[in-house]
Amino acid sequence: MNSHIITIGDEILVGQTVDTNSTYIAQQLNSIGVAVSEIQSIKDDETAIKTALTNALKNNNLVILTGGLGPTNDDITKKVLTNYFNDELILYPEILKRIKDFFKKFNKPFLEVNMHQAMLPKNAKIIDNNLGTASGMWWTTQDGKEVISLPGVPYEMKGLINKIIPQLQEKYQLGELYHHTILFQGIGEAKLAELLKDEEEEIRQKDITVSYLPSVGQVKLRLTGKQTQKDYILKELQQIKQTYIKYCFGEQDDLLEKVVGEILKSRQLTVGTVESCTGGALAAKLVSVAGSSAYYQGSFLTYSNQLKEKIVGVDKALIEKHGAVSQEVVEAMAKNGVKKLGVDYCISTSGIAGPTGGTTEK
Repeated sequence: MNSHIITIGDEILVGQTVDTNSTYIAQQLNSIGVAVSEIQSIKDDETAIKTALTNALKNNNLVILTGGLGPTNDDITKKVLTNYFNDELILYPEILKRIKDFFKKFNKPFLEVNMHQAMLPKNAKIIDNNLGTASGMWWTTQDGKEVISLPGVPYEMKGLINKIIPQLQEKYQLGELYHHTILFQGIGEAKLAELLKDEEEEIRQKDITVSYLPSVGQVKLRLTGKQTQKDYILKELQQIKQTYIKYCFGEQDDLLEKVVGEILKSRQLTVGTVESCTGGALAAKLVSVAGSSAYYQGSFLTYSNQLKEKIVGVDKALIEKHGAVSQEVVEAMAKNGVKKLGVDYCISTSGIAGPTGGTTEK
């Protein structure tokens, strides 16, 4: 089954709102074996909505739209889709009652404009929204394709998509996919792919997808297959993990700072930082983990050369000879930090944050 996701809203196109809805929907669809062929963002415009939907239905069995279902005049999705399917809007008394109760519960006035939220297409399947006032709408076309319209408010959309996923599974007897991810640091995407060339070829022959997902400082390796291939996927990933244990630090949603913290805690070791260009960002990462006080002792923030000398004890002559942004100086910052902070490990940082200030050498 192929699907197409359409997010509607001028606020997305002008950059005022980040589209997180399509990411969540894609994740949920992939989890039940529904492939997403395209994700598209369009403006709140009748022609744009109709054109996008027509094109999406040409090559997909399922189209999910989010946004444009509010009570104000600029929210036109419901009206446009109703016309598109030659449907008509009628009042749903039970929906109206729920909306009124919703406003009463939060002690807010029920305005006449809110009554429009209970006007819904006659021939669509209505998906009740317990988290807001905009109901979801589900049409099945004459040729058996599904079109589902959901509110754009993220937590409301999630509530409705979580109702829809089981219904799609039941209707189409969809099998679930299995994903598992291991995490690497200290190695680039291209280098990792080169090392895993032979393993990757063998894995792909089993109809399992191999994905490299790079981000700043890290690479995720994800294998995706059928639920029946779970044991094989886990076995292959564990072998890769053990082979490249120098680079592999965790699995799934592990965070590097949490993994480091668990190692320190288990060995009863402590850490501190001496930071220059990062301004406490490294310390903030370390202390973002619950229970970090068991191993994190503290930091020195030393932007100026004077503080590097006065607080951390870096030799003035060393700074004058090599400059603050140098291997020699950061080594001295780290070594002196161990003594000054009384820790087992100290991490130091220095650099030129940019975008200005850099030189050919630095």
